[in-house]
Parts: sequence; C-alpha cells; structure tokens
Amino acid sequence: MTIRVRPVDRGRTSRDPSRRTFYVNVAFAITVVVAVLILVVVGATTWYGAHLAAAATIDGQTITKDQFVDRARVEQFRLQQIGARVKSELAAGRLTAAQADARISAISQQLDDQQGGFRSAIVEKLIDMTLQAKLANELGVVVTPEQIDQRILEDQTRKEERHVWLIAVKPVVDTGKTDPTDAQKAAAKKKADDALAAIKTGGKTFEDVAKETSDDPSKTSGGDLGWIDSTASEDPDWQAAIFKLEANGVTDVILGADGTFRIGRVSEIVAPQVDTAWDQKLAEAKIAPESYRAAIQSEVTRTVLGDKIVADASASGPQKQVQELFIKAPDQPPTDGALKVRHILFSPKDDPQGASKIPDTDPLWTEAQLGAQAAYDKIKADPKQFDVIARKESDETQDLGDDGSGGKLPYFEPDDTQVDEAFRAAIFKEGVKPGDLLAPFKSAFGWHVVQVMYGPPDADEMARLKTQAATAGTDFGQLVRDRSDGPKAGAGGDIGWVAKGTLDDRLTALILATPVGSFTDVIDIPSDGLYLFKIVNEKTAVPDAEQLKTIKDGAFKYWYAGKKAAATITRDLLTTAG
Repeated sequence: MTIRVRPVDRGRTSRDPSRRTFYVNVAFAITVVVAVLILVVVGATTWYGAHLAAAATIDGQTITKDQFVDRARVEQFRLQQIGARVKSELAAGRLTAAQADARISAISQQLDDQQGGFRSAIVEKLIDMTLQAKLANELGVVVTPEQIDQRILEDQTRKEERHVWLIAVKPVVDTGKTDPTDAQKAAAKKKADDALAAIKTGGKTFEDVAKETSDDPSKTSGGDLGWIDSTASEDPDWQAAIFKLEANGVTDVILGADGTFRIGRVSEIVAPQVDTAWDQKLAEAKIAPESYRAAIQSEVTRTVLGDKIVADASASGPQKQVQELFIKAPDQPPTDGALKVRHILFSPKDDPQGASKIPDTDPLWTEAQLGAQAAYDKIKADPKQFDVIARKESDETQDLGDDGSGGKLPYFEPDDTQVDEAFRAAIFKEGVKPGDLLAPFKSAFGWHVVQVMYGPPDADEMARLKTQAATAGTDFGQLVRDRSDGPKAGAGGDIGWVAKGTLDDRLTALILATPVGSFTDVIDIPSDGLYLFKIVNEKTAVPDAEQLKTIKDGAFKYWYAGKKAAATITRDLLTTAG
C-alpha cells in the first residue's frame, strides 16, 4: 500500500567443506545453549507447578499443574532431539550453515519464554488435548495402542532425505497485470517441455539446462535445492513426485498451484533411521513413559478425529451457492476519529515507489493528474464506476482484478504520522464526511481519487449494508464490490458453492440453514471479521474436486475453531503469570 511512509530464504547457500568443522562446532554450541534453555524453562515450569493449583480449565475440567510440567518436559525433550538432528545433518553435509542456523533459531524461539510464549504453547496443547479427547469420545472416535506405537516410532525416526534439484519456469506476466494470458502459459509450458527433452534426449545435463532455463534462484548452482524430507514446503505436487523417484530420476513437467512449471531431479537418497537410544534419552531427561505416551496419544487423537471430520464432509450433502460481503477486522481497534477510505492512484510512469524521485515540473506528473481528473469526472457522473476504474486503472497492484482490493484501504487515524502528510490532510480535512468523493489531490506517490467510506464501528456499517440489501432492495453485488474486503469482491462476492467443511463451521451452519433468496444474520468471527451472505441457489451433491481439496486441507480446522470458540476456557497459569 503506497500511502504509508516506507522506511523466502530457503538456505540455498554454497557448501564450503573447509569451513564445515567450524560450523559443526557452532551448531554444537547452539545445541548446548538450547539444552541450557530447556533446564531454565523446566525450572520455571516447576516453580509454577509448585505454586499454582491449575494451569487451565475447559468447560469446568481442570488441567493440573502436574500435567503442565509433564507436557512441558516432553515438548522440551522433543525440541532438543530435533536440535541434535540438525547438528548431525550439518556434520554430514546435508545442511548448509545457513539452513542449520535457521532451524536452530526456530527451535530456540519455541523454547523462549521471556514473553510467555513457551508457557502459552504448552497450555494451548493441553487445552486442545482435553477438548479433542472429549469430542472424539462424543463422536465415537477411538485411538488404538497400535496407532500410538506407530506415531512414537515416527517420533524416534529421522525421516528419509533426498538431495533434489529444480528447474522452474514461470509464465511471463505483462506489466500492470496480475495473471498471465493463455498464450503466456502455453509459452512457459513449451519452454519447460523443451528443457525436459534436452535433459532426456538432448544429451544435456540437468545442471546446464537449469542454468539456461530456470527462473528459480537456484539456477546459479545448477538447480541445487539441497536436501529435503517430507516436511519440506515445496510445491505439493512437485514434492510428491520427487519422493516417488529412484536415485538419479527426473520428474515430468509438473504444473504447480502457483502456475509455475517445474521439473525435479533426485541425485541421492538417505534412508530413514530409528534412534535406538530414544528410551534411554527419555529416562535421562527424567520423563515418565506414560507422560510421553499421553502427549503422543493427543496428537494421534487429533489426526484420527480430523480424518473423521474430513470423511464426513466429503460425503454427499446439502450445498448453497452464495455471495459474500466481508469486512476484515482491524489489526488494532480504531479510535472514534478514524476513517476507512478507498482510492485510485495515478502515478508518474505508473510507478508509485519511484514517484518521489521525479521532479514536480516533469510532464509525467501532469499526465498522472489528467488521469486522476478523468477518473474523478466519470465517477461523479456514475458512482458505480469507482470500483470498475480502481480494478482496471489504479497503479496500486493490490487494487487490480476481481481478486484485488478495488482500492479499499484499512482504517487511518488522524494522528498517524506514518501516513503520507498530503493524504492524511485530505481525508481528515474539516467538513469531510462518509460518502464524500474528494477532488483529485497529489501525494508523494501520485495523484489520488479518494472516497471516504465510514468510521468505526464496523458492526454499524455492516448492519447498514444489510438493511440496504434486505430491506431497501439495493443490488447486493454492487454493495459487495464497493464495500467488501473479500477475495471475490470484484465478482460481486460470488464464492461459489458452500458445502460442509469448505468454510468455518460458524459460517457454514448459518449458510446451510438460510433459505434461498434470503440473507444470513451478520456473523462476527473474532480477529477475522464480519460476514454477511446472500443465498443464491441450493442443491444436494458430492463435493467436486476443488471442494474436496479444500475439505482435506481445512475441514478439521473449520470444524474445531467453532467447537473451541464455544467452550468455556480459562488459562489460569498465563493469567496469574501476567
């Protein structure tokens, strides 16, 4: 957002064998520090265990101080073992120093309790364990000893690792556009196909083709991504194909969810390895076997419960086609004088970030001004044009297209000095009120056309919008385009068919209960925002492929969020600790 004043590293660095010993020593030292942190935190948790009667309660059920201390020790132990594995991987040359440092840093952050982060994480694990066990019992979900034993074995095992290589071809996207054309997609596909043919039949090495063809930063090292295991966060389909290859195998061209075409290669495979000293290490850490097993059981319960929720949502059932109006919750509660606005930006050279470097006398500023004035005149004549112009002509990339914001901005505060001075002065000028369309004005980023939307609270605005749609008969699609923060606002809020497991259950339950042609009540999801839906159509059907993917990825999360929100929870340990 070019209004406020602006003051994925995958660790793909080179491996220098001459410095490996140094890094191993550094990693060892870091691991020792982690171990010390563990002792410090255990000491702290023991203190709390000795002085607090309850760590938390859920629906009247107490999570005891002893449960908290036991779970804290288990999680500290498991993090320590991960740290030890990082050291081993670095020593074996399967991690770079940068990768090892990033992973150790992540472990240290999880253990850090200076701001209560570690305590909070353990309390939430115990709350989830208690509630999920209760829900599983209600649904008849049973966890078997064999399932727990299998998860323990997984905990004890270093995963299979593969040394992988990547060629990535991204379709070209025209300047000012957010998506490639069909022709650009086809050109990228052909480029990737030609690269694969050069490797398989053209006598070229994978490394040479990567250097010539790939759009990934790894091209400089011939596409070398280093070592990954099944927990890596590469493109899912590409990663799945990688783990089906034999050593020295090459994948087909795979289209990723992000539109990038990828080819992968595996040069080496290291088999999984079980830590045979695991039980001894648990004993040395003074962790009771039953405490460790209880922690693992809670994770298995989550998995099995999730499988049931996904299976239930994947069956044939009622669906509703809806339009969505969404107002995103502000990051911080706005003051009474705050305002939400929407704008269209016209910048010299269509470049908001470079505008401040262009002299005021340059004709490019006049050109931007004329663009803003023309837009202002069209909107004055037809207010519906604001959203149309914002999504087509604004020089703010985030505004563009049906999935863009349409120029809508978060709340601004009258005394926020991080906002461009000219912009702040214009929207907070005496006499400006909600609904006003401001004449074009200049900021450091270009010329703006701004409409003042409303002030807090959002609930009042949403109530007003529902009245307009449900009682006054205002076109709901236009209200969505002009007011919604939803991802499909530019398409009138049409988010397609909603089935069980495709949205938060607090939304889905109300949607499925509302008749066709009617509007739901306004739904407030704390820390997310306010929702209003119009029901357009209904049917009974099995979820399609896209819905099934959404269900698989999110059905449990959507279901459990509502269950947890409905529970009465106290976090006594955190409250007492301040």
